[in-house]
Amino acid sequence: MTEQDSTPQPGTLTHRLGAISKLETELVDKAHAILPKGAVNIVDFFILGATQRTLSQSRGFRTLIETRNFPSATILLRTQIDTAMRINGLRMMANVEADVQRIFKGERTFDRLVSSPAAGGGKPERLTDAFLKKKLAEEHPWIEPLYSQTSDFVHLSFRHLFTAITETDAATQMATMAISGTDPKQDESVYYEVCDAFFRVSRLSSMTILAALMARHLGDRVMAAAAARKANGNE
Repeated sequence: MTEQDSTPQPGTLTHRLGAISKLETELVDKAHAILPKGAVNIVDFFILGATQRTLSQSRGFRTLIETRNFPSATILLRTQIDTAMRINGLRMMANVEADVQRIFKGERTFDRLVSSPAAGGGKPERLTDAFLKKKLAEEHPWIEPLYSQTSDFVHLSFRHLFTAITETDAATQMATMAISGTDPKQDESVYYEVCDAFFRVSRLSSMTILAALMARHLGDRVMAAAAARKANGNE
């Protein structure tokens, strides 16, 4: 699964939600193929928890869009970014086994852990949201503005009120609002942008999860395949 794979084709809201659902199936199938039969350790459990969270949030997002609840759907977009940030953060830990064990035992929260000196640019850095976002954005720059935009929906702001506006009149500077738990009736195209963003973030979250599993369980095989490709390219 790459950022080029499974790109949703332009179409209806149904097509976009279907593409997100397909990502869920792909994540389960590919993770199952990577995981070894038998015992797994604490880091695998943490990654599996991220997999469960990714799938649950994806299904929840689809339901919220179908029931026209834009503000709540956008919160799940933001927390989907959070999953990708933390799984990406595993490779920045100096001792991933020991650090994840500390999270499991309740001795530390993720943001109280520190990176390896190399990951922190020469010195250990706390694995705060700001640091994790910066590191993920180094490889995926589009994350930075999307993170900022969606944070307005996680915290109470005027963005919640704006979604209730049904009509504006520039001449009188008046706005009509419908305050309820359901979005005002509007064309389905208003949901296209958030669905496309959620698809992109879910794909990134899935890629990050699968890469973490592959590094843990297929590392030798991946290195051998890369060496073979390099050798073939040199022939």
